[in-house]
Amino acid sequence: MGKAISSKFHRMRAEDLKRQVELSKRKAEFKIPPFVVKQFDIDELHEEGRLCYRLVPKQGFNGTYIMYLYSSKLCFRMNPAEWMFLAKTALACHAGIFLPMYPLAPEHCCREVFQMLEPAYANCTKGQDVERVVLMGCGAGGGLALSLAMAAWREGLRKPDQLYLLSPMMDTEFFDKSLEQELIENSKHAKWTFYNEHVKEFLNSYWVRDYAVKTEYTSPYYGDMTDICDDVVLFSGVQDLYHCYAREFYKKAKKAGVNIRFFEFEDEAEDFMIYDKTKEYKKAQGFLIDCINGTFDTSLRAIYPLKMMSDWSKKYPEYFKDDWASRFIYDHKFDFTRLNPHISEYQNIRMAADASACDTLVRRFTEEFPCGTVVHMACRLDNMFGRVDNGRIQWYSVDSHNIMSVRRAMYGVREREKTIGRRLMDFSWLDEIRCKQNQGVMFVCDDGFSYLNKNEVRDLIAKIRALFPGSHLVFTASSTLANATANTWKHSQTVQKRKKRRFSVNNAAQMFGAWRPDYRIIDEQPIFRYLEIPKKLGWVTKLMCRYNLIGYNHRIIHVKLGSEEYKINYKY
Repeated sequence: MGKAISSKFHRMRAEDLKRQVELSKRKAEFKIPPFVVKQFDIDELHEEGRLCYRLVPKQGFNGTYIMYLYSSKLCFRMNPAEWMFLAKTALACHAGIFLPMYPLAPEHCCREVFQMLEPAYANCTKGQDVERVVLMGCGAGGGLALSLAMAAWREGLRKPDQLYLLSPMMDTEFFDKSLEQELIENSKHAKWTFYNEHVKEFLNSYWVRDYAVKTEYTSPYYGDMTDICDDVVLFSGVQDLYHCYAREFYKKAKKAGVNIRFFEFEDEAEDFMIYDKTKEYKKAQGFLIDCINGTFDTSLRAIYPLKMMSDWSKKYPEYFKDDWASRFIYDHKFDFTRLNPHISEYQNIRMAADASACDTLVRRFTEEFPCGTVVHMACRLDNMFGRVDNGRIQWYSVDSHNIMSVRRAMYGVREREKTIGRRLMDFSWLDEIRCKQNQGVMFVCDDGFSYLNKNEVRDLIAKIRALFPGSHLVFTASSTLANATANTWKHSQTVQKRKKRRFSVNNAAQMFGAWRPDYRIIDEQPIFRYLEIPKKLGWVTKLMCRYNLIGYNHRIIHVKLGSEEYKINYKY
């Protein structure tokens, strides 16, 4: 059931689990860490006879309160690591904390928990010093936070300004048998948390009890999410036992029109945000703090290319123009100095040429297919849609969930643009593309293929061709020699974390011809065909730019994938 429980618990029956949980509680010592006592003014309150803490930072309080429901696994007390996580988060956000120590199984059941939580939430949100309410829960507390938001909406209480679900456990009755089967399979590989019929019996006997089938309390995964909160943020680790629920909840919420952001971490398990020994702890906490504060400090590296685009708009306006990026960088006044970027003059002008080349070919496509569909793969935070939009095209932006979550915060919801959070090699993102009949579709990728291997690129393109026959593909690529040079040059990292460039193209016609005979190269040009070499450059940079026109060491390639008529209907 929790980190306090070892793998031997897999074999225990419900009554054995009960005895072990009770024994664990008797041994556990509850104490607020000295760091928390030093940083906060702490008041002890009581709701329905249960203890609640109100903590206000001794300096810099801004009127935001985080009501936090801790990761109890429904039966364990809050541990020191979680206290430290909560305190550090609140201090970074200049926020106060409202922390109800809600009752736990097996001594108490779901009904008793919400008899305490609902009035506690009502009283927390009525305080005169409460300007913003952030409702947050981790693990089982994440499920309780979701239930509490639904209950607040039903009772007409103040909606939370933000709802954070961290590695949430959202189902204790397990009505969805396919998801339950995933839990059983995942449990075979889980190190700490597990699931079997005895866990289900334990929860039913000591947690659900007389609230059976009252899913808004016991299993909020199945509840109505309409209008419970205007900003829902979900964090989950792929190795979390309950990640399958987080994944499907995100899909359901998006379909229901909920404004939800999803941060997903590949190698992390349950409650990874609490324990600072995990690989992604700092990054995940940074995203969390950014979301609460409405800032982008954790994403500075991803945002830096927008600064470059803002600069290009000033230097080369006849070839590249992005007014939105210029305004965004100017309005936020980011401090990029700590990034210490290593970008040579040639790298800078080459990336500008890459962007200009992609924009030019997409504009040509939209002139031929003004109502067509463009899919921007590995889009990062680029504003290509804003630069080339003709007012009619359908646009898809595809990148990881984390990038998409930052992107939605930056751009908001834009008409005719759909964002898809998925890795490129997770081909399920292709199932979300819906295109107008016979209106044309183009897939565009600016440098995103470079970090895949040749077989991965081949398989991805084959999948695109199978689902979208006759579609167009535009991408930039470097030669084998150019990639080798970039991989060995100590300053090739620029502002991004260093990745090895693997995919290269020396002869596009030969490569695509070997893959499939119906792949047709429409155009292949060095990127400096699309951006005139500026006069005010160093002589070495000018020489390298001119070499590009001869040696094609960085090129843009336009391919038509098959010759079939495009007949995929748009689904409304």
